[in-house]
Amino acid sequence: MMIRAQTIVARTPNALLASLDRFHLQSKAKGGTFLFALSAPSDALSVITSHLKSHFPRHIGCLSSPLPAYHSHIMCAVALLNGITFRSTIAGRADPQVGRWHAARHSSTQQLPAAQSSVFEEFNGDVGKVNWEDIWDRTAMSAQEMIPVELRTARPEDVSSILYFSDKAPEGIAKALKATFPHSNELGFLASSTPFITGRPVTLFRDGEIYSDGAIGIALQPSLGHTSLTAEFPDLVDLTPDLQITSSEGNLILTVDNGNPTRLLLAAMNKHGLDGRDVLLKDDEFYVGVMSDGKVERLHRITSGDPSRGTIALGTMSAPPQGSTIRMLYLPRRDEVTLNLEPTHGNTSISFIAIPDSFGDGPPSSALDNDVLVIDGNFVAGSENGFMLRRGAKEEGWICTLPGGQACLRWT
Repeated sequence: MMIRAQTIVARTPNALLASLDRFHLQSKAKGGTFLFALSAPSDALSVITSHLKSHFPRHIGCLSSPLPAYHSHIMCAVALLNGITFRSTIAGRADPQVGRWHAARHSSTQQLPAAQSSVFEEFNGDVGKVNWEDIWDRTAMSAQEMIPVELRTARPEDVSSILYFSDKAPEGIAKALKATFPHSNELGFLASSTPFITGRPVTLFRDGEIYSDGAIGIALQPSLGHTSLTAEFPDLVDLTPDLQITSSEGNLILTVDNGNPTRLLLAAMNKHGLDGRDVLLKDDEFYVGVMSDGKVERLHRITSGDPSRGTIALGTMSAPPQGSTIRMLYLPRRDEVTLNLEPTHGNTSISFIAIPDSFGDGPPSSALDNDVLVIDGNFVAGSENGFMLRRGAKEEGWICTLPGGQACLRWT
């Protein structure tokens, strides 16, 4: 169960260390695994992480990005949880090649596990005959071979929720977790990029070890407390009413309501006074939202559109299938993302937030009254790389990068 959670915003490393000392003293008798997401200047990282590791030898954590309102401060989200921790080295997918779904997909620098390599070998280089979704479905079938060793003895009914910190390619671990624990909720935090901070693509921590790829996480048991997983997508503007996908392939939407989806998008933009000449797009962002009961259930960014062919490419590996109800949505350009960091007076929660790639060098929009601000009951971490989300067996895991998009695992 969740034992304790806080998000700490501090002016200086010393102010943060003092708060961590208090958290440690208040949690000393509780045991559990320590979770953390840290955003701090590079010259303060060594002293802070050494402090964390000395207080909490059993830990998983990562480097994150500061929330926009506190971008000039140090931030550290911390929590204590009981569960099964794990380390994954399952390879993810390379970035989608826009409009080139049938191009070769095995140019990733990550080494494929044996289960995936054997599938590729069957095709002898003839990528035109490769059904990439079939490959990933088949690798998920061998999840018992691929699943982290720490989770192999856990029964599906013994895992209600799974939290993990990942590199930017979590598709492999997400597929394996769904195949092994299909009814669980899954929330993955895509750690911030750190090549100019630590020299690593991402920086992950587990029990004194530091990793540059893969994932580290914790599986939670239902007997330790019931959890719910929700997502919010603020400030989106509807461009269209509900539409139905009539054909899709790979990351492409081919037809919507048996018509040309790109021309439909351009018409909707013009109707809303948006300039379609520079479509897809510089400062504004356009999305396809998969709808359920009138609400956005899943969200994919539109990365390109071709008015002559009609296809729309999405920033995902798999477009919504035929029959899906969607809306086309627009995110206006914003100078900042508004986030609620109020203390919780009831249920404890862990929230992952997708933040903008950059938010300027101006003064913070929220000044601290004291040297430190402690938000009790909330673990809040942000990353420009977003988060991976899956709610139960009916949903496929998907990555949200919408600035301000937030997923919350709450103990109820």
